[in-house]
Amino acid sequence: MQRSQLIKLHLYVAAFLFPFLFIMSLSDVLELLNIKGEMYKEQLYSTDDDAVDFNSRTLKGDVRKILSKLNVNTEFAHLKIKNNKLYTRPNYTTHYAFKKANGYLKVYEYKQSIQLKLMSLHKGNGPSLYKLYQQIFVYGLFFILISGLWLGITSSALRSKTIMVFISGTIFYLIINY
Repeated sequence: MQRSQLIKLHLYVAAFLFPFLFIMSLSDVLELLNIKGEMYKEQLYSTDDDAVDFNSRTLKGDVRKILSKLNVNTEFAHLKIKNNKLYTRPNYTTHYAFKKANGYLKVYEYKQSIQLKLMSLHKGNGPSLYKLYQQIFVYGLFFILISGLWLGITSSALRSKTIMVFISGTIFYLIINY
């Protein structure tokens, strides 16, 4: 591959992956600044009837029926049961909780703020297409790093500066990690 073609490919891959890297960096910076986002909770339903048996073989269908009665049109992949609470999953989008206590059943809707959604995606949660994009991003970023280093080292004008910066980065990494 000619140098000019490698430079173009390097720039195109970097431009394509920039939005992902920007959003991931933004969500990480907000997390480091302790800006975590919010989860908004709204009670949709309450009854003194224990309308759901968490041990039922038809639990998914039972949950869908109750949500349908509440005019909630949602899809969920699976259910998580913890203590006397049942949660629809995935939780990186609007999800629902069924809580049983003292003979009562309450249904809650949970909605995430944009920051909480971003952090959830940052942690690897998300739809399968997003996870595929994350894999493409990893390979693309690896290509950008290797091609950028190669382009710097093979340029007579940039060689010594590139090597110095590369060595400095390596030493800094080793110092902070060991």
